[in-house]
Amino acid sequence: MHEIGILGAGLIGASWASFFAAKGLKVRIYDVNSEVKENALQIANDNLQRLVNLKMLTSKAAKTGQQNLQTVASVKALLTDVDYVQESVIEDYAIKADVYREFEQYAPETSILASSSSGLLMTRMQSVMKHPARALIAHPFNPPHLIPLVELVPGEQTANSIVDSVKTFFVQLGKHPVVLNKEVPGHIANRLAAAIWRESLALLDEGVASAEDIDAALCQGPGLRWAMMGQHLIYELGGGEGGYQKFFDTIGASFEEYWKDMQDWTTIPEAVKQKAVAGTQAYLEQKNRSEWTAWRDQKLAKIQQVLSEE
Repeated sequence: MHEIGILGAGLIGASWASFFAAKGLKVRIYDVNSEVKENALQIANDNLQRLVNLKMLTSKAAKTGQQNLQTVASVKALLTDVDYVQESVIEDYAIKADVYREFEQYAPETSILASSSSGLLMTRMQSVMKHPARALIAHPFNPPHLIPLVELVPGEQTANSIVDSVKTFFVQLGKHPVVLNKEVPGHIANRLAAAIWRESLALLDEGVASAEDIDAALCQGPGLRWAMMGQHLIYELGGGEGGYQKFFDTIGASFEEYWKDMQDWTTIPEAVKQKAVAGTQAYLEQKNRSEWTAWRDQKLAKIQQVLSEE
């Protein structure tokens, strides 16, 4: 897969364009909004230079990547002779349906359609297609050009060979793909994040600690371990010689008490939203959003450098 189409050029689409271009692939960008499309091209070019500054890309590779980026004037121009399309349009089944019909109208029969959707179900999205076997979800974690995770979620009609091909494709590009055996809203990572976010909001709402200290309790403790291993392995090691079974037998009951005391909101109360917004203002007194983003990207690059070492 050498010709890549970016369909939908917002924040995620622009980052995807940066990623594919950094890997030496030819990338076409299209968005129904011409201003968004041109802005995405600038963002992608800027991201390539940032990757150089972060020592994640050579200047030569960045220059090649910038030369391989282009915007196109129509969906037809995007899809003609394309090998792989990363769709990142708005999260709406009706809009996705229109896009998927256009994909089948103009794209070669061998091309693959991957959606960045974080919450919709591929089975429903691909139901409008005449050849749904070549469609699947490839959900990134933001920003895709820096974070290696991509969640591959096939629909009921997605061919296993397509899942295997896309997984191999991403492995070759340095991503870390995970494959879901069944569809669930939010996939894996966002469901885990949603559980932590809800409890973070509840702790703030109940006055347990400030937003900054709640965040610090995550990133200065479990967050350090999460950069290396997931919850199952953490608790396997946490059980000592007895492993995971010992952890269940000795510490598991404590967690059951925590769960009983936790909020089970299915909607976020308006008052809690306001507390959270107010609580994060302390961060913005330290750095503005652009500065925080640059800080985040620099740290992400350093963490990945450390994790890549044996």
